Amino acid sequence: MSPASTPPVQALTRKLFWLAFWVIGFAVSMSGLLLYFKYQAVFTGLQRDRVLMVATEIDGIAEKNLSLGQDFWELATLQDVIERRRKADQLFTGIDVAGKDGKIAYATDMARIGSPLPPEWIEAFSRNPKLNSLSLSPEEALVVSGIRNSFGQPAGYAVIRYSRGPEREAMTAFTRKLVANCLIVFTIFGLGLFAILFRIERGFERALSTAAAALDPAASPTGTHALSGELALIQKRLDEADRGIGAIEGSLGSAR
Repeated sequence: MSPASTPPVQALTRKLFWLAFWVIGFAVSMSGLLLYFKYQAVFTGLQRDRVLMVATEIDGIAEKNLSLGQDFWELATLQDVIERRRKADQLFTGIDVAGKDGKIAYATDMARIGSPLPPEWIEAFSRNPKLNSLSLSPEEALVVSGIRNSFGQPAGYAVIRYSRGPEREAMTAFTRKLVANCLIVFTIFGLGLFAILFRIERGFERALSTAAAALDPAASPTGTHALSGELALIQKRLDEADRGIGAIEGSLGSAR
């Protein structure tokens, strides 16, 4: 093996390995983040839709009673309905039915009856009539369904507050599995990359060793060989590739 030709080949494959190593790491991490946020959006949406179905059912009952001419504050069956719904699902932390002014008329927590909904909720509901959910905190969220009278005018709101604990637990479990799978994928691709580049390096070394032995001036009667120019050109191309990879690594380093 020629001392002049082997080090550039080793340096080139080493730089190729680290370049591909960072690219694989970046690709795996970005894929993991994409899966995380996708799963979170899907799980949150399914949970919100499940709660919204109950809120829509409550506002449907209220609208039916209003269409029969009953007063909003005298819907006798509505209190029983919201209490049954609250007991049927432990996810719910509270159900309120309020008038269009935000004053609570029916609630699972009797102490809230007669008190107003938070002004920021009313402002959000009024500003965007199509709004059906709000994230109150990392621990709690709400859904809202508007109640309309027989003339199609806003008459109130059915508001359900629910815990985000199941969402947090599901995301924690999913994150553990996702990290483990990403590490497995990264390890497999890293080892595969190492094996491929190792074989390429050994192939280059054997080819260059054979060429160097054939072009050794001591083994030629004339002291030169017809392929000496081609060998020099190969060496030049290897040096240029080495410098190009170095420039790419520098660009990636500055981007990080």
